[in-house]
Amino acid sequence: MLVTEIQPKKKNDEKIRLAAYCRVSSDSSDQMNSFAAQIKYYTDYLKVHTEYELVDIYADEGISGTSLKKRDEFKRLIKDCEKRKIDYIITKSISRFARNTSDLLTVLRMFKTLGVRVYFEEQALDSEKMNAELFVTLPGLAAQQESINISDNMRWSYRKRMETGDFNTTYPAFGYRISDNELIVNEDEAKTVRTIFALYLQGMGKQAIANTLNENNIPSRKGKWHCFSVDYILNNERYMGDALLQKTYTTESFPFVRKKNRGECAKYYIENSNVAIISKETFSAAKELQRRKSVQHSNISYPLSRVIKCCECGHGL
Repeated sequence: MLVTEIQPKKKNDEKIRLAAYCRVSSDSSDQMNSFAAQIKYYTDYLKVHTEYELVDIYADEGISGTSLKKRDEFKRLIKDCEKRKIDYIITKSISRFARNTSDLLTVLRMFKTLGVRVYFEEQALDSEKMNAELFVTLPGLAAQQESINISDNMRWSYRKRMETGDFNTTYPAFGYRISDNELIVNEDEAKTVRTIFALYLQGMGKQAIANTLNENNIPSRKGKWHCFSVDYILNNERYMGDALLQKTYTTESFPFVRKKNRGECAKYYIENSNVAIISKETFSAAKELQRRKSVQHSNISYPLSRVIKCCECGHGL
């Protein structure tokens, strides 16, 4: 029996295709973690490490590392790895890469099957090294706990400000914008809000209003108008100058999930919280009209009444 050893091919002349991943700061004062600083850092890095060829820098701006859902650049990095464009990934630290231990291990295992190494500079860890998964897990758990602590502190801060009426909003309703931490009217959007209330009080239905807005190319923040977005505006007390705080809440356990507050947490109603777009009388008239329509609808019975519901707004058909 003859055995011939076939030597592996040498890749001395082939450069390693390097990708850099970072989560850069959205704060203009945080120059250390700005995108420009990251580009300079990795440009200088390649001057020293000539064995690498930079594929791209993948940078998510001001986004939490607790979930992969909103990290578009991270998802682009994964796709390029799947397309076999990348051999090696370098990132500043485990916490910048992922704060969710489960996601961290899942992604590292996937990269390993694709033959892609990941190097964490701060921890000096290479995913190709033996027992790297064990060493990555411990800092990953610490980063995850740090996220939990930050979330707890933010939740406490929000609650205290809600109790005193000082809490504004983190995401202004359609018709408003935030300037210098104050909620002010966005006049272009406010015109649409007034139109919605006027059309509804004239007898037009919610879906008909949505269709009218779409036909006239009046934009919403999420593309097209739907009956549920019209319904939200007609029932949002912000437009008459008041605020109901903590309509939704974030779960305390990890991973964090945003849920509708159905009595699990306290709510806070603040009168005269912000500048009104419509009068209280108009808002009350719209609420009363909705109540009357709801009573009329409930008195009409069909074989499938209250069984079939709209997939968009959840109302019974």
